[in-house]
Amino acid sequence: MLGVWRLQLLREISRRGSIKAAAEAMSITPSAVSQQLVILEREAGVQLLEKSGRRVRLTDAAALLVRHADTITGAIAAAEADLASMQEFVTGTLRVSAFPTAARAVLPPVMTALSRRHPALRVTLRDLEAAESLTALQMDEIDLAIVDEYDEPARVSDGGLEFCEFMRDPLYLALPPEGAGGPGAAAGSAARPVPGEAVRISDFRDAFWIMDTEDSHLGQITLRACRSSGFEPHIRSNCKDFSVIIALVEAGLGVGILPGLAILDRGVRASIHPTDPPLARRIASVIRPERRSHPMIVSALAELDRFGAKYAPPLGGG
Repeated sequence: MLGVWRLQLLREISRRGSIKAAAEAMSITPSAVSQQLVILEREAGVQLLEKSGRRVRLTDAAALLVRHADTITGAIAAAEADLASMQEFVTGTLRVSAFPTAARAVLPPVMTALSRRHPALRVTLRDLEAAESLTALQMDEIDLAIVDEYDEPARVSDGGLEFCEFMRDPLYLALPPEGAGGPGAAAGSAARPVPGEAVRISDFRDAFWIMDTEDSHLGQITLRACRSSGFEPHIRSNCKDFSVIIALVEAGLGVGILPGLAILDRGVRASIHPTDPPLARRIASVIRPERRSHPMIVSALAELDRFGAKYAPPLGGG
């Protein structure tokens, strides 16, 4: 009979790419992993690993076993969810990850509400970008991921993950405050817009732009919005931290796109404007479907839905 735990080891090697990484994930030594694989090969009656330079790769038989291990892992998770549903109280540790603006603005009230409703439930939070969160979820390092999606197809439509949008977050154009004297900040705009007035991105074709990082989704969305408005933006800075983007805009050094959550409950001197046409991002939870019925997942999704229903974007438009 095949050992379930040894199948899990094989699964970790497949997902993490090496015996060493799998050993670290399972909190055992690499030599122990190798010993268990020898036993698994004897149980299966086939070779499972082949040398590939200084690394190892899975044989076709091992890949087949990994697929069955995925099914077994899902069944175990479903069994855990069924058992947890029989308990009187919601208990355990819920491991959550969220991208930075959601970690700052969404998770504190959600975690507070969960602790009040379920005192026996412990919630931990990791601050991860969306792609990192999806990897952590696939690696079983977290139970629930909060990710942002823009106008591209959902990144989690496959891969055995369940995507559930719970709110929309408008994107705004941030302009330097009146009197900020940085060079070229809002050059090209016909007239300074009234605070809160919708603006066309094309009116700022000659402005300097303060953008998110080049490989970020928001950075790409901003580039596409500028190009669809008929111009290539003059990029002065690429910044990962929205606080830095805000500071540079407020210094009069350029204009930038900011999500609503980045300025929620935050004193901002920059002049914030909806865009015409409007831009927005989707905020969603992502889980493994076999854990959908687990009480702590159910409770967390309900709190996220409550937050989304109450969310009032800084200038409306959610």
